Parts: sequence; structure tokens; C-alpha cells
Amino acid sequence: MQEDGKNLTIGVLSVTATILLVGIILTTVGGHNVAVATIDTDRGGDYTIATGQFSQSTEQVYVIDAAARRLNAYSYDKTRRQLIIWDSQDLGRMFGGAQGRK
Repeated sequence: MQEDGKNLTIGVLSVTATILLVGIILTTVGGHNVAVATIDTDRGGDYTIATGQFSQSTEQVYVIDAAARRLNAYSYDKTRRQLIIWDSQDLGRMFGGAQGRK
């Protein structure tokens, strides 16, 4: 009886190892998509700012205004040297807290 339990355990572990090995092979053989993320943040008064690279020529800038409870997302295009607003969200509504202000 004890021998059957050991054989079952060995079988389950072998199948699990095989599935993991196949998963690793499938994820590494496919292309070499490398994701690199760099984010810088700073805070001053009621504002928190975070920046990060979106593509080779575009960077994102996120500005949280704590007093107004708003999140603004901007895109900076290095090639055109322009700052473009992507989106603005009411954080009060987004997180279901106090009623959002306009």
C-alpha cells in the first residue's frame, strides 16, 4: 500500500515537471520580446508625478492632483517635442470613495 503512494507521488511530480518544462520551452522559443520598464516618481505638495517609457520615441507622464482628486495622463513625443494629454480621470469616482468633484 505504501509503495503505491510513493509511485503515485513520483508520477504526479514527473507529470508536473514535464508540464513546467514544456511551458518554459514554449515561452522562450517564441521570440525574444523583452519588456523594459523604468519609472521615476516625485512628490511635491498635493502633486505626485510618475514617468515611464512607452516606446522608443514616447514617454508617459502621470500627474496625480491629490487636492482635486484627479489623475492626468500625458504622452511626450520626443521626435515632435510635444506633450499631449491622453486621459484625465476623477479618482473619487474611479475608486468609489467620496463623490467625485468636477
